[in-house]
Amino acid sequence: MFLLKKGWKEIRKNFPKTFRRQEAVILASVLGISVICSAFVVNANYQTRKESVTEETLSETLILGTENHITTNTLEKKALEFPKFEVTVVQSRKGDVITPVRSAYTMEDRELLAQMMYAEEGVFFSWAAGDPEKIERVHKLAGSVILHRLNAHFSGAQTLADVLYAPGQYDYRTIQKVEKGQPMPAQVYQWADDLLTNGALGPDTLVFQAEFRQGSEVYDHIGNQYFCCR
Repeated sequence: MFLLKKGWKEIRKNFPKTFRRQEAVILASVLGISVICSAFVVNANYQTRKESVTEETLSETLILGTENHITTNTLEKKALEFPKFEVTVVQSRKGDVITPVRSAYTMEDRELLAQMMYAEEGVFFSWAAGDPEKIERVHKLAGSVILHRLNAHFSGAQTLADVLYAPGQYDYRTIQKVEKGQPMPAQVYQWADDLLTNGALGPDTLVFQAEFRQGSEVYDHIGNQYFCCR
């Protein structure tokens, strides 16, 4: 609109007053059509550039998306690659000391003892899959430590539950597994029955189980587990 007004002013300034009105209208129409055509051309160029930029952006997005997908797959694979654990075995003592359990036990005691044993040592079912004797022994030693703590009232324990929840003793992951009631192989219940019926392995002083040495002496060492006396 501005260009039309400017064109009309130029026409009035540069042409004589005798310039015919009809010719002026024609000239003004030509100028107006030129301006409109120019606008169409500019808009067409803009749309072309916009579509080109959109295609480039979409292409980059697809490429980045593919890279991210590859990265994610790599991370997922790494997360599933667990390091292999090598079990180191030290020869067990011959002729274990057997310490009788001092009181009768209930089915609740049996369940709790089995749950604690498996929560602590259940991983040996995979670590030592080809050695059932080792799996049984490490479970029974863990159960024996629990019973010795109860017999000795370690940390003031009066029940098996007191042994489990004694402050600073068992890891929270062990406690969570026991509380959830993890499914277990039938052998674990048999081993718990054996300990409660026939007695725990080792002397009353066998109250430590950890991945490091502690107390006065090591009673047995299987894999990464040390069973020690105070």
